[in-house]
Amino acid sequence: MPRTVVAQISDPHVTGPHDELFEASDPVGNLSKAITHAAARAEVVVITGDLAARTGTDAEYRGVREVLDSCGTEVLLCAGNHDESRKIRSLFGVEGRGERLDYVRELSGGRLVVLDSSREGRGDGALDDDQLAWLDRVLAEGAPTLVAMHHPCFAIGGRGLAGVRLDDESVDGLAGVVSRHANVLSVVSGHAHMTLSTSFAGTVAHACPSVAYEFDFRGRDLIYRPGLPQYMLYTWADGGTGFFARQMTVAPGDAWLVMESF
Repeated sequence: MPRTVVAQISDPHVTGPHDELFEASDPVGNLSKAITHAAARAEVVVITGDLAARTGTDAEYRGVREVLDSCGTEVLLCAGNHDESRKIRSLFGVEGRGERLDYVRELSGGRLVVLDSSREGRGDGALDDDQLAWLDRVLAEGAPTLVAMHHPCFAIGGRGLAGVRLDDESVDGLAGVVSRHANVLSVVSGHAHMTLSTSFAGTVAHACPSVAYEFDFRGRDLIYRPGLPQYMLYTWADGGTGFFARQMTVAPGDAWLVMESF
């Protein structure tokens, strides 16, 4: 059986007209290149939030729509702290539960579960009891599952970055659910604008780099720079065995030759 392949793009931060993130940034170009690159390799592509650069305006989402339409491939969406969940549902036709963008996508060899960790007016994320109970029921069905959301479930730095992840109560609740289900391949997120991996509740948690710009540390300072189009690729074999996570970079003039067919 062929391996299941999922591509995760995160934090494109698409701006509206007459706006830019900062000099030399190219969120639209980077997102377009990443989607095209990922779609040639993956069964499904998901963007884990911060589609919009500022506050989820209609103009920003029109920019996102133009990119998605130009790429001509289905892309799953997730809400981030710069997004409006209700707008994503209405403008992009994304199904959810209640007011949350929580849903399941069936895959050839498992499932992708998308959770809405965004909360209006907050930079950190949260999952409520209803979301966690729903996740528990979905995971109990036993399929190999990749769980995706915007906010990481682990700390990435000191006090100044405490708001980048889920709040403490949500981390504890999620850990309690995930630890009960051995079929969770990974919990994946964005928001951190850097590639990170760590153990979490009996599985591995990954943070995807931003497709728009990168964060890094210089001593105690958080710094950033425009980035190349980057995303994560997750693959596994039948029954969830042989799970791999790989960071992908779309380099300028990226071209590959086929050496051998397998």
